[in-house]
Amino acid sequence: MRVEKAGVVGAGTMGAAIAEVLAFNGIPVVLKDVDAALVERGLARVRGFVDELVAFHEGRAAKEIARIGELGVTLTEAQQEAVRTHLKPKVSRARAEEVVARVTGSTSYDDFGDVDLVVEAVFERTEVKRGVLEALDHVLPEHAVLGTNTSSLSVSRLARGLVHAPSTLAVHFFNPPTTLPLVEVAGGVDTREDVVTETLDFLQGLRNHRYPLVPIRVRESPAFVVNRILIPVLNEACFVRDEGLASARDIDLALKTGAGMPMGPFELGDMIGLDVVLEVAETLQRETGDPKFRPSVSLRRLVDAGHLGRKTGRGFYDYS
Repeated sequence: MRVEKAGVVGAGTMGAAIAEVLAFNGIPVVLKDVDAALVERGLARVRGFVDELVAFHEGRAAKEIARIGELGVTLTEAQQEAVRTHLKPKVSRARAEEVVARVTGSTSYDDFGDVDLVVEAVFERTEVKRGVLEALDHVLPEHAVLGTNTSSLSVSRLARGLVHAPSTLAVHFFNPPTTLPLVEVAGGVDTREDVVTETLDFLQGLRNHRYPLVPIRVRESPAFVVNRILIPVLNEACFVRDEGLASARDIDLALKTGAGMPMGPFELGDMIGLDVVLEVAETLQRETGDPKFRPSVSLRRLVDAGHLGRKTGRGFYDYS
C-alpha cells in the first residue's frame, strides 16, 4: 500500500496526534474538522507535539550532565562536551518545521479527493462516525483505504452499504499516538483481506516519537483486545472506590506500586477521557449482554456533570 497523501477527520487530541505521526513519517496530511476554529486548534496541537519533541531532544544533554552532577561527579568541560556530542538532538528545529508544514487544515471534505488513506477520529458514537464515513465515501478515490479509529464500535455496522466498505477497517491508535506504538487493526465482514494485510504492512513501516509502530491484527469484536481488558479494570476501580474500600488516590497508588501499572486506573481514565471510558463500557455491555460490563454510577454522574478528566480540568482528580 502506497500512501502519498493521507487525511484525518477530527482535529481533537487523537486526530491531531495521528496527523502528526503520519507527517513525522514524511506523509502530507489534510486535517479536517467542522469549523475553522477547531481546525486551528488542531494545527496548534500538531505544533505543540513537535515543539515538545524538539525540546526533549535539545534538553537531553543538559539533563544528563545535571544527573551526573547530582551523583557527586564533576565533569570536565571536555567530558561535558562528549556528553553533548553523544546526546546531540536527533530532531532538529528545521525538521520539526517540515513536519508542521506537512499538515494542512480544512473544513471541507472536497480536500480528500486525492488521499490514499484517511483515518476518522471523531467522537465514539455510531451516528457521528457513520455520518463522517458516509461523507468520505462520496469523495474518496476508489483505491483509498478508509480507517476508523474506533475503540469499541462494529466496523461492519459502520461500513454497511458504503461503496468503500471493502476497504474500510478499524485502525485504532492509542493515546497518545506520539509515544504509544500499538495500533489495533480489524477488518469488518466486507473488508478485503489484502486491505487488512497491506494496512498492517504500511503501519509497521512507521514510527512515532519513541518507537516503531506495533500494529496487531485483531478480530472484529466489542472493544477489540486492550479496551476489552482495560475498561473493566477502570470500571471495577470505580466500584471499589464507591464501596469505600479505598480512595481514588490510594487505589491508583496500590496498582502502581503493587501491580506494576505505570498509571493508576483513575489517572488513566482522566487521561483517556471519562466520556470515552463510559461510551466503551456501554458498548461492551450492549454488544455482549453481559452485566459484568455495566458502568459505575459514579462514572456516569461525572460524565453527566461534564467532568471528563484532563481535557475539561476535572474528572476523578481536579486539574485546575
